[in-house]
Amino acid sequence: MKQMRSKPVAIKDVIEKIIEGLGSEKSSEAKTLSSSWARAIGEDKVRHARPVEVKNKILIVHIDSSSWLHKLTMEKARLLKQIQEDLGEDVIEDIKMRIGAL
Repeated sequence: MKQMRSKPVAIKDVIEKIIEGLGSEKSSEAKTLSSSWARAIGEDKVRHARPVEVKNKILIVHIDSSSWLHKLTMEKARLLKQIQEDLGEDVIEDIKMRIGAL
């Protein structure tokens, strides 16, 4: 019986497919985090603050002005609790807010 052989594939193509797969996983996590953030913060405030990264289980959020930074800092405990309810306490342990580009 003759053995079927697959055509050779360039390693570059294999690596690109792997990277694409990883990117979609990160993209999915980012969408989940963005959705959770939008629910926690509310429609009226979402345009003033945006999560930009998670670093060592700390959610980094950029805020568009000092007045919004003050307002949202006062709500930090509530926001963290809601995000932890959505994503799990082991995913996000703290929120750091700073003025930055949205």
